[in-house]
Amino acid sequence: MTHTTIREIHGDEMAEVMYALTSYALNPSPPLPDKAERQEMLKGREGVTYFALYEEGMPVACAASAPMTQQVRGAVFGMGGIWGVATHPAARRKGYCRSVLARLWAAVCERGQGLSCLYPFRESFYERLGCVTFPQPRMVRFAPTALAPLSKRELGGGVRQVLISDGFDAYRDYVLAMQQRTHGMALFDHPDKARVQRDSVWVALAEVDGEPVGVMLYDLKGDRPTEYSMRVSRFYYHTSQGKYLLLQWIARHIDQANRVEMTVPPFELPETWLADMAVTPEPVFRAPMGRVLDVAKIGGMESGPGRFAARVSDPLCPWNEGVWAFETVDGRLEVSAGKEPECELSIQALAALIYGTHDPADFYYRGWGNAAPGVQESIRRMFPPRLPYLHEYF
Repeated sequence: MTHTTIREIHGDEMAEVMYALTSYALNPSPPLPDKAERQEMLKGREGVTYFALYEEGMPVACAASAPMTQQVRGAVFGMGGIWGVATHPAARRKGYCRSVLARLWAAVCERGQGLSCLYPFRESFYERLGCVTFPQPRMVRFAPTALAPLSKRELGGGVRQVLISDGFDAYRDYVLAMQQRTHGMALFDHPDKARVQRDSVWVALAEVDGEPVGVMLYDLKGDRPTEYSMRVSRFYYHTSQGKYLLLQWIARHIDQANRVEMTVPPFELPETWLADMAVTPEPVFRAPMGRVLDVAKIGGMESGPGRFAARVSDPLCPWNEGVWAFETVDGRLEVSAGKEPECELSIQALAALIYGTHDPADFYYRGWGNAAPGVQESIRRMFPPRLPYLHEYF
């Protein structure tokens, strides 16, 4: 019988194991990424939890979780951002990835983080582990000339442009405020300051009377000065004035860039910004997924009127299994131990409810539960649909 162990790893051992497994599994090769540089990055990340599975004493699978916060329905919760999930090819199809994730999630839960999100290599695999898929952000392409009507318009306020090393604090302050009003938005507890110092992007801050009303991260890439691509990785605002100040900033690059590539949240509609935008959309990266790690910790979020009790099944996180009562008190969700269940819900169904990604009528067809129509109505009032947006990539 093959002997396996799973344990938390630290320091030099962590750097060696994570480099060896993730460099091959998550990067094109050969060559492999620079070892010294990658290990320095691993050691420099603060607060990260690393686990590895050993087969006959050799590390063959690993996973990591970074401490984060996530806003869900108006409340901010501790969240573990899962990354670095890798298995050596010789050890695949043995259930090792599932096992190491189960241990990692248990540790993350013990450290007070009741939710978890990740970017999957395959959605169906992580759905079986209790995760649900979020709406996917989009990459949109358009010509900056479409914004030409804004180039000379007096909008009030202005845009301040700085390199990320100089503008990071202002950018971070803006996204922290944005998190309070954006469902699903997650932020690292410990931002990657080393990456900030590389000055790899510009920060454009839209300001009115000295106050930020929007922010944009971008760079300009290409071989010919008049044919650059303006690559916008973040485009955020909380007023219409902020939105059009940032769009005007893009318009001022008409003679420098002939294409804009912009990543936008699923709720953003760039085709409506101006007439003749001629936006070409496509999926970007992979759709993130979210999971409830601790049912007892999800109280406090905004919810509509109602109550119900459900028997929750969660084989991977057995502390969640049992009957739970969900009730709205003064506009906020309260969670407590229940007695008589009115329906059965898988942990996927509960995640789908709090994140707002599925109607409860879907659960039967997904194999996630059996709520009767009357219970569905109560659930629907308590958890109306939402479009979660994760923000961070990891």
